[in-house]
Amino acid sequence: MPDKRVAILEFTTYHQECLYSQIKMFSEAGYKVTLIVNPKLLLQIEAQKNRLEHIRTYDPRAASFILGRIFNWLKLFNYLKATPFERIIFNTASSNKEIIALALLISPSSKCYGIIHNLKKLNQSFSQKLISTKINRYFVLNDFLLNSVNLNNKNIYLESFYPIFFPEYGLKENIVKSDNIWISIPGEINFDRRDYVTFIEGVKKMNPENKIKFILLGKANKNKRETRDFLNTIEQSGIIDHFQIFDEFLEDPDFHTYLKLSDYIMAPVSLAEQGYLKYKITGAFNLAFAYQKPLICPSSLKIISDLNQHAHFYENSDSLALIFDMAANRTLPPKKDYEDEKWRFSYQQNKYLKFLKLLPVVE
Repeated sequence: MPDKRVAILEFTTYHQECLYSQIKMFSEAGYKVTLIVNPKLLLQIEAQKNRLEHIRTYDPRAASFILGRIFNWLKLFNYLKATPFERIIFNTASSNKEIIALALLISPSSKCYGIIHNLKKLNQSFSQKLISTKINRYFVLNDFLLNSVNLNNKNIYLESFYPIFFPEYGLKENIVKSDNIWISIPGEINFDRRDYVTFIEGVKKMNPENKIKFILLGKANKNKRETRDFLNTIEQSGIIDHFQIFDEFLEDPDFHTYLKLSDYIMAPVSLAEQGYLKYKITGAFNLAFAYQKPLICPSSLKIISDLNQHAHFYENSDSLALIFDMAANRTLPPKKDYEDEKWRFSYQQNKYLKFLKLLPVVE
């Protein structure tokens, strides 16, 4: 029997958190995996190398001149065309020129699939529509996204899968949890995507004696004005002692240690960002699912079934402060355990491979 080979492509410097689950699903089903990534992701995929046959790098912006970029793209195209991959997965199947060209020119088109991180693009982006002429089978990252949008192109097929599996990072000995309640908020400070106003007001209104530490799991880039504004606000409000903030990028073992030791994961998504109610999810959801942690998030997200079972919801800063007080006093009612089969690796692997038409399906 010939070798079974697949390729996973990620040209951006984000969405790397979706890679390991797919690599694990393929490798444990007997596939040899080639990963083609932006070179800036090499450090972050270090723990995944033992499951890969090959790692190649491709940076769409590596060359300064257009001819150099075309040359680099042609090398990648010829490699993909010459290698007998059974499937090619675009980890971010969005509308940039390099992906459009690959999607249109790689043949046969049936072997190309993608992850769509924002469903809005399928109906409203012309370049995404071009991609969809060749890639018409997309993964989304939560079950609720399967029916959240009426797609104009009826030839597009969606399936959900949950990239909630990560390398087995051991707990870092230098990260010690005291008797504080830890509430982690993954991601960089971003006022467009997160409602920090309600969050900060909730912290200000809670009992100041609460033994709570809010861990901002992302680099606090002080070159950005919004980061400086956030830090100035919590300092002037007298609540900065409740925060742990990092000036540098957290390496994965540290990042995942904080998540494992956290009591809750918070997703203070902005209600002005309506995409979270219809088109996409925030990565905090899958991190909570991965480590089976209860979430804290706005009540508008009750429409998402997974969150209904595993999240505490707040309407405003008053109800958020109450959640913080109860969490600190350890009186916050427990949420449902992660017992459903959807949280199991075998279930997600089976769905993933079945949608890719790679049979036999793993039992």
